[in-house]
Amino acid sequence: MCRFIHYLGPPIKISSIVTEPSHGLVQQSLHSTCPGVHLNADGFGIAWFVPEISPNPAVFKDITPAWSNINLRQLARVTKSGCIMSHVRAASAGAITTNNCHPFTYKNLSWMHNGTVSYFPKLKLKFYNMLSQSALESIKGTTDSECIFALFITNYEKEIGFCAKPKPHLSRPVYSTHCLLEPEDEPFPYTDNAVVFPKVMQKTISQIHQLILDYEVENGIISANDEGASLQTTSTHSKLNLVVSDGYAVVATRYVTGTADGAHTLYWSRAKSIVCDKGACTLGSSKGGCDLYSLIISSEPLASDFTCEEVPINNMTPQKVFIRCNNNNNNNKILNGDIKSST
Repeated sequence: MCRFIHYLGPPIKISSIVTEPSHGLVQQSLHSTCPGVHLNADGFGIAWFVPEISPNPAVFKDITPAWSNINLRQLARVTKSGCIMSHVRAASAGAITTNNCHPFTYKNLSWMHNGTVSYFPKLKLKFYNMLSQSALESIKGTTDSECIFALFITNYEKEIGFCAKPKPHLSRPVYSTHCLLEPEDEPFPYTDNAVVFPKVMQKTISQIHQLILDYEVENGIISANDEGASLQTTSTHSKLNLVVSDGYAVVATRYVTGTADGAHTLYWSRAKSIVCDKGACTLGSSKGGCDLYSLIISSEPLASDFTCEEVPINNMTPQKVFIRCNNNNNNNKILNGDIKSST
């Protein structure tokens, strides 16, 4: 069981969610308070967006524990962003390598997962057969989490009518000590992802649930019901707490294929600012001319007295998907309405 924190709003220091809160990402990696694994020591990752420089996120990952990595603390205290995705890992599927650390990125999308896909080694080939060529090539590691992301990419490309161009062959590749250094990917064309993300996420989750359900029925683990209207509860608890963002819009889910008691925790809060001082974090009013909101989605509250709400099980959150001000028209929009998964 991993932990993650996502922030979207006016630019803040990465340390505001990673090191400063009394129960920020570093503390959650060392002293998790919610049920499940209490130590998340199998690596960490940070993705952050700086749209003035590039539409694609920057990423910093390492396989060391977050609490002992001095580079993380140094980077976090001097780097600001309006969209930050942070994750600490307790490995389940996949070896402890940098490529298996979250967040995963592709073009201008960033992705995190807390949970597991039941029977993943047995279902991996079926996963791969569902992927587009570009999504398949995006996979660098061996985790179920990255495979879910590739399935999301496949569905996203179909939804927006995107056809990936073949990458040019590098006749003289330049190698670092770990991997091939390739040119930065072109971002996806502009899309209103506050509308598109929920539709694609719901489809992706439904496909995964159906794969697990079919496996259990085919292997006599459960018997198929005749309801047909909704996805049947599985005997195992595949936990799909997922977050995807393009730096402007975000959608997160709290989902479990089995009974509700197997779901991982997820919280969200929204206000006009977040301020952390000596470990205490408060939500308040914004400063400056643009009336922006700060949105935080986290596996656990950032502090014992931090104001937040628990996300209902098998729901997408927030109920109001937030798009922060951009540089072009200085507008900010909120999409209203609860978005539930098909269970």
